[in-house]
Amino acid sequence: MQKELKMQRIIRMIRINKSANIPTILTTHGAGETTGLCAAYTASPVNYTSAPGLSPRLITKMNFEAGIYGHKSVKSQLEKDQHFKCCFCEGKFSEHSYGDVEHFRPKKAYKKYGQKKLNYPGYYWLAYDWNNLMYSCEKCNRTYKRSDFPLQNEATRSSYHAHANPIANEDCLFVNPITEDPSLFITFDKGIPKPVNNSLKGKVSIEKYGLDRLNISRIENLNAVRGALTLSNIDETNPADVAKARAVLNTPLTEDQFIQSIIDSKKLYNSAAKDTAKFAQSVRCEFPTLPQL
Repeated sequence: MQKELKMQRIIRMIRINKSANIPTILTTHGAGETTGLCAAYTASPVNYTSAPGLSPRLITKMNFEAGIYGHKSVKSQLEKDQHFKCCFCEGKFSEHSYGDVEHFRPKKAYKKYGQKKLNYPGYYWLAYDWNNLMYSCEKCNRTYKRSDFPLQNEATRSSYHAHANPIANEDCLFVNPITEDPSLFITFDKGIPKPVNNSLKGKVSIEKYGLDRLNISRIENLNAVRGALTLSNIDETNPADVAKARAVLNTPLTEDQFIQSIIDSKKLYNSAAKDTAKFAQSVRCEFPTLPQL
């Protein structure tokens, strides 16, 4: 049983551990803006709500202050919480993009499962809610997820701030890396994302988060880790071991270069599956015995 529990911990996919250190601007300016948005909706809900046959141009749109949820203190805390990786694809911001503050539940409007039209209002009361904010790369946010927020059962949707349906009961088809264990829905087979047990939630998340677009990058990363595993068994302080390994591998590297490659490989071996590493989820699935702490 102890071994089984250990393996469950090893292959568990990454979640975002949000800091309890909520940026002050969200609890002050953000809270004030939220009160105003809720009051505006309460005063005239029809003006803000989509209806059959009603043109979107006739709907009053909620206004949001990007300077609050996108404040540098918010971005900085989100980056730290997520180890400077996109909340969806796990790409490093330094390699892929500057990043966007992502609203898991869209603030302005949302698209239902299988539909293209926008429904108003969105989750306006969560626009400045710390638990609804993540940091994503521009590709995931602007090209893929965008305003999609599909539910398998629309009857569970919380469509305004005082709705009887609690947010926690929404039958959402997106994996929420803040509140859920993604490994229950998505796994990786040699770097390729796959839904666990053909899970609809896993399928929709893979598609709408655009995870397939990084298959080549994940495979290249796994190949680098695989190579590192070979070199990490060599004792770079033992000249005989180094000479033997150079001969077996028939490497064109000089002795000094080869020793440095061994050192670099050991660093990669010890870091590739940790929360701070890019594509750590796929690495853990491929190499479950790598150190994670």
